[in-house]
Amino acid sequence: MDRKKILAALCIALGIAFLAVPIYYHYSGAQKTEQLMEDFTEAVEEKQDEETAGEEEEQIPISEADATLFSEGDVIAILEIEALGIRYPVMEGATPDNLNKGIGHLTETAGIGDIGNCVLAGHNGSRHGEFFTHLSELAVGETITVMNAEGTVFTYVVADSYTVGPCENSIKDQGEEKELTLFTCVQKGTMRFVVRCLFKEAM
Repeated sequence: MDRKKILAALCIALGIAFLAVPIYYHYSGAQKTEQLMEDFTEAVEEKQDEETAGEEEEQIPISEADATLFSEGDVIAILEIEALGIRYPVMEGATPDNLNKGIGHLTETAGIGDIGNCVLAGHNGSRHGEFFTHLSELAVGETITVMNAEGTVFTYVVADSYTVGPCENSIKDQGEEKELTLFTCVQKGTMRFVVRCLFKEAM
């Protein structure tokens, strides 16, 4: 085989490898996310909780089996945004590893469903998944649900959305009401797109 044929074969092989890498990362990230979702959902479905829900929250019966899965600080909730067609696990801490598998909860902000401002971060355009890529498409009035490890579902309504600088800390400000703030990077990481949501009282 002459040198031209060898070089051509090498170029083809490199081209295939170049195309395969992002596909692998996307598939691998999706697999990790799906496994986390399955583990969380199975534990929620198995738990038989005799406590009844308060007027403001919907309680889903779950068993105590695999309770350690949640106490170890892996998946703490499941976030669902029907308008965007996404459903992701929420991990404690917005670390790079967590954000490659799902949504990260900023540990210094209010907990899931607690009084105060619960802040969640997600990637925009990650090779590991969709995450918050289409967050800017959310309209005022759209609903967002978050189910914690006890099976309590908290519903929030989009109240506002805006863009801030990358070092703007006001998005983490705490108040006396139950709020949910979602944010992601925009403009090639130079800015942050923020969605502010208010807790929806039960009817």
